[in-house]
Amino acid sequence: MCDKEWRIIVMFTCTSYFRFRAGNRASIASEERKSFSSPSLRDNSVIIVEVLGKMLVVILATAVMSGLCMAATDATGCPVSFRGKCHCGLAYSRYDSFKDKRYTVNCTNTGFSTTDMLHELPEDTEVLIFTGNYVPELPANVLDNLKDYSDLDAIDMSNNNIRFIQGKTFHKVYTVTTLVLDHNDLEITDDKERPRIFSNFEGLERLHLTNAFTERINASDYLLSLEDIFYESKLTELRVLHLEQNEIWSIGRNQKVFCQLPKIEQILLGDNRLVDFDFRIDCLPELRYLDLERNMISRLTDEAMTRLDAFSNKKGSVLQINMEENPFVCDCRSKAFIHWLNSTEIDVLRSTTYKCVDGYPRTNIEKHLQEVQQLTCPSFKSKTSISDDVFTERELEDFHNTHYGDHHITGYSSATIGALSFLLVFTSSLLLAVAYFHRQKLKYLATPVWTFITRYVGYTGIADEETPREVNV
Repeated sequence: MCDKEWRIIVMFTCTSYFRFRAGNRASIASEERKSFSSPSLRDNSVIIVEVLGKMLVVILATAVMSGLCMAATDATGCPVSFRGKCHCGLAYSRYDSFKDKRYTVNCTNTGFSTTDMLHELPEDTEVLIFTGNYVPELPANVLDNLKDYSDLDAIDMSNNNIRFIQGKTFHKVYTVTTLVLDHNDLEITDDKERPRIFSNFEGLERLHLTNAFTERINASDYLLSLEDIFYESKLTELRVLHLEQNEIWSIGRNQKVFCQLPKIEQILLGDNRLVDFDFRIDCLPELRYLDLERNMISRLTDEAMTRLDAFSNKKGSVLQINMEENPFVCDCRSKAFIHWLNSTEIDVLRSTTYKCVDGYPRTNIEKHLQEVQQLTCPSFKSKTSISDDVFTERELEDFHNTHYGDHHITGYSSATIGALSFLLVFTSSLLLAVAYFHRQKLKYLATPVWTFITRYVGYTGIADEETPREVNV
């Protein structure tokens, strides 16, 4: 575990050995010039030099392996710079489904606030687990870029309160296939955007970004930055992308966000706030699985269903999509969606378990979508009766919002409210400033008015007091 010390000792040993041999050879040559009559003495000297040299190499190598290396690690098997808080050694790993034991450095919930100790990460590390710490910013060169980490396969830095990753944070990670950054507080927009943060992960196949981004930034904004990161980092080998629990409402503003991942097979977007499937997949020829479970989908739009069917027909193989536990609404507007569920060639996983959270008639509620026989909308005239009348989309939206809600909320945008608030504060400040600079003039103008008012009130009070009161006898 002390590769640096081993290299130093070996270099010193070899240098000393060859210097020793060279000195003895010079001595032997000198002796030969003095006397050519004693070849046996020369031969014995050469043999002694060779034997002593070999013994010196063996002794020093043994000292390094048994002494110095033992001193460089502690009882946990880790370098002493890890302060006895981590565990180093062979262990089964969840990153390869617990198939084989791999050399693992595990620093979970150690309370570290820096990554300095990772400069001493053993070169034979295969799995690095550094989670449950507090490191708001990952510095440049987290790993020693003078070492060879050709065995490193998985890095887990989840739940570390990471907010910022520098562009030069990761080096010597070209063999890593799994990177986990779940449950952090990443900021990747504006001045915190570093499009090449993953550029050294040349062999990356699985990227975990579950609940990874700050909630202070709108999801649509950091998705734009994420598209730039995918493009600049050239993640051409990525197969699986996790984006669960990131408060994503829509991807429509940058429908090509995943098109920079040509070999992507699985995109997981569960536990977000998506109301529809609104991004392109026609640019993803290897896509096999799409996870949309536990979002806010009441039904898929015609455009979404057409896009999915077109992809399936073009690719020639079955695409799996998971939409479990979404709040499906079963009314007249869901006819096309329910028909699509029953007829599409897309493999909609466990579609028989999908239930109506709301709908008309009200008896549809809690029914499975495939069991629903009657899909109607309430009469616009009575607002309560069930009929098969055809109404405009605006009428249906008005009724839907009034009676059982929808995801559409009307009102002023946040930008408008912010502008009005700023204008109000600015105007008030300006008026106060003007009043302050002209306070003497305003005082001069206001004094007569104030005197008149006070006198008027005083006279009125005196007059009231002088008015005779009626006395009942």
